[in-house]
Amino acid sequence: MANTNTATAAASVASPATIGQPKDVKSTTLTIKDTASWTGTTAGDTLLLCRVPVSATLDSIRIQSDDLGGTNQTYDIGFYQTNSDITVIDLDAIGTAIAVATANAMTEYRFETKDHTTLKQRVWEIAGLTAEPEYADVYLALTVKVADTPIAGDVSFYCDYSL
Repeated sequence: MANTNTATAAASVASPATIGQPKDVKSTTLTIKDTASWTGTTAGDTLLLCRVPVSATLDSIRIQSDDLGGTNQTYDIGFYQTNSDITVIDLDAIGTAIAVATANAMTEYRFETKDHTTLKQRVWEIAGLTAEPEYADVYLALTVKVADTPIAGDVSFYCDYSL
């Protein structure tokens, strides 16, 4: 029988044993959840969902929405700076061209554009930055990609992250 260890397991069976990176072994998970009414009328319109620390690891991002527009209405899920201009970092880092022509059930998007190998990456890495920035938080946001007969509706979300 062959045994293969993850890096975390290998550290614990090493001599002397180590516990690995604190964020990988023991962390605190926080959940932000909310519902907002929104009408994304033009490409580039945003709905800022929440602030997330750049040093956090994202565990889950789930979104549910009413019908928000015509056949081609889509949005992206990504990150913006929390500065006064709300500067885009990567508007589709999490999800891209999500169809909202019909109501969407609560759907997991954390790995829609990033694969499972990004599981331990911090928010700044998922956002495509090359180094941890000086600012502490970013906005997780929806951005209208294609506007097509926008309809007002509700958007609910959960964002789980670990510190």
